Amino acid sequence: MIVSLAITLAITLGQMLCLAIIAPFLTDLEQGLQGLGAGRNGTAPGWRWRHLYRGWQRYSRIPALSWFGLCAVWLAMAGLPLASAHSLFSFLSEPLACGVLLILSCIPAWIMALQSAPTRLIALRVRASMSWLGRDLLFLVPLLALTGTLISIGLPGAGTLTGLLQQRVLQPVPALLGGLVFVAAALLLVLSRRFLCDNWHEELIASTTGRHRALLRYSHDLSACCWYLLIADLVWPDSVDTGTHPPGGLIMLWCIAAPAKLAFMAALATGWRACRPLPAARLALVLSGAAILLVLAGRLAA
Repeated sequence: MIVSLAITLAITLGQMLCLAIIAPFLTDLEQGLQGLGAGRNGTAPGWRWRHLYRGWQRYSRIPALSWFGLCAVWLAMAGLPLASAHSLFSFLSEPLACGVLLILSCIPAWIMALQSAPTRLIALRVRASMSWLGRDLLFLVPLLALTGTLISIGLPGAGTLTGLLQQRVLQPVPALLGGLVFVAAALLLVLSRRFLCDNWHEELIASTTGRHRALLRYSHDLSACCWYLLIADLVWPDSVDTGTHPPGGLIMLWCIAAPAKLAFMAALATGWRACRPLPAARLALVLSGAAILLVLAGRLAA
């Protein structure tokens, strides 16, 4: 019992540490792709970490609310499965619970933008942007709740991502997995507009300096990384170990599959923001409806 608990704790901490290291590199990838799309030189790996380090060296007061945002995103990191479904906080992998934690982690930057706009014109621009953010939230929160509901309907007894990953091995549910791909695409469409956009976040925290800005930047990197991971777990459940992979396969998941799927999601979100071939909200609504119909059809057929 003690050995099993120790192994699970080590896996949980290892996954959190891995995400903490990878997250700024995803921002490097986003900035690099945006630079290449604009005809500029791409960003070298490690650019974000250097900026965070230089900002942390310049002292500035950090409000308690900003630390609260970082704690919220750390809780989400503790629950989401990266390369292994074994975690002490698997109950936090419920899509709505995880999503609410990630939304709470963004509140310090939103409050900062509303309270510290340097000019009236910028303040009006921020308020208009925040009103669009409110519309995103009105779509995002029900979509997260729908994700958990579909998991519960399509695979009874598995209301969380961890439960889905573990139960699908015993009970294959192709209709549910197909529906979750549609839901994941809808989530990505909604999130890519603001929640995953580093440039928009930089506008919100423009009034901060030094350590405070470095903390808010790092919190955003972690939050975006968790969003990518949540979507990737819905699309590629086979990239997470549930105790069926040999040690060599588990190492491959940790070292190659996990970073690769996060990098792919970051590249996909960045590319969508650059192209935007269709209205994101309408397409997300269509995908959500298709997911519901597919899961219900699979459930009725069973």
